[in-house]
Amino acid sequence: MKKLIILFYTAAIVFTSCENKVESIEAKQTKLKTLKSELISLKGSIKDLEKELNASGKVKKVRKIPVRVKTLMGEKFEHYIAQAGTVVSKQNVMVSSEMGGLVTNVLAKEGDWVSAKTTIIAIDAEIMQNNVEELELAWELAKTTFERQKSLWEQEIGSELQFLQIKNQYLSLENKLAAAKAQLQKLNITAPISGTLEEVYVNPGELTRPGSPVFRIVNADEVIVEADIAEKYANILKKNTPVTINFKSLGTSKNAKLDFIGQVINPDNRTFKVNIQLNNSSGILKPNAVASLEIRDFSSANAMVVPSQIVKKDMRGDYLFVAKKGIAEKTYVSLGLSHSDQSMILDGLNLGDVIIIEGYNEVVSGSKLELKK
Repeated sequence: MKKLIILFYTAAIVFTSCENKVESIEAKQTKLKTLKSELISLKGSIKDLEKELNASGKVKKVRKIPVRVKTLMGEKFEHYIAQAGTVVSKQNVMVSSEMGGLVTNVLAKEGDWVSAKTTIIAIDAEIMQNNVEELELAWELAKTTFERQKSLWEQEIGSELQFLQIKNQYLSLENKLAAAKAQLQKLNITAPISGTLEEVYVNPGELTRPGSPVFRIVNADEVIVEADIAEKYANILKKNTPVTINFKSLGTSKNAKLDFIGQVINPDNRTFKVNIQLNNSSGILKPNAVASLEIRDFSSANAMVVPSQIVKKDMRGDYLFVAKKGIAEKTYVSLGLSHSDQSMILDGLNLGDVIIIEGYNEVVSGSKLELKK
């Protein structure tokens, strides 16, 4: 009996607990419906207030983006090819000895200015001088003999063979004497041009061999700047094309024109040569110095030019922003050449269009603009 009573009470407790849980869930569902209804009511009130504010003109103004603009006008545009060059002196002569012998004297020192045909190196000429003197004596005898034999031959005295032998001996000695005198002169090595004695390679007492260099002489009053230009410019560059030459190491520059356009393409690097002649009477330019060339390959007096940095690019192409009635408009363009942060516009814009040159990173198509002065 007691067990039955305990079971009865336990079941009653469990039933009561489940009933309370059901009631709790129903209460929550009712509360959720009430809150949703209130939210719908609040949204409706918000819309009503916004309509009232719009009607009264007290809505917040749309922010205008401050920009600076430029009206497109035709202007001068030039494009330049940048290329490295080298200073060359065509009067940079390495002089070699034609005759071997003992150097007896060096008549000028490095750094001296010498005139053409001035003797710089003297080689021992004693042996050659004795040889010339002996040949002169033999030649004088042969000359006298030939003249007498010729006189006899004209009188039909003597044999023809004897006359021809004497004549041959005379002419042979004359040629040998002339050659010996020429060799004697070559023992005095002279300057082939007027210029500065750059280097002397021998000293008194040293022996020279035929063909060995003895000194270098340079005249840099007139120099040439040489450069190798890419093959694609072969039909663009012409003689007298303007060029600016910068010598950065010297802190100076010169304006000149192309004096020579090569007609042959180098097969190794696909380039052709150009030369510019420069007056260097001051001596400031040194042979083998490096120069930076800017060669003009294009010029237009009435081009549409914009700053290169305002041109952007997307999947469709290059574009920039144009200001029209206070609104930014994305406009696609076709670009031409660019130089010194300036780009030429070939298509997409017209003269008189107003382009955004400052603040362009802040705008999108349709942005309202505040134009700054």
